[in-house]
Amino acid sequence: MNQPLNISRDKVSSLSYVEGDVMNTVKDIQRRSEAIHKATYLGNLKHQKVYIQFNTGSFFYQVHTTIWLHYNNNIYLKGNIKVPVERILGIHF
Repeated sequence: MNQPLNISRDKVSSLSYVEGDVMNTVKDIQRRSEAIHKATYLGNLKHQKVYIQFNTGSFFYQVHTTIWLHYNNNIYLKGNIKVPVERILGIHF
């Protein structure tokens, strides 16, 4: 896989996403869910930023920010910016 394009949190709101999960196995989906849970906890309690790597269907991006909420199959960043969980490839602490 190529290197992700770095993007600011504010520019994430202008992206559009194709439908469909980027993960192929149940184990990968479970790992992603656990990472989202941990990142949300760290974002809310310690205001710790993480690197979120995701694919819109056209491009592979990375944003460095905090996750404030995981709700209704989306993660929410500051400013009510959302990213569909099914498009997240990885979260790095």
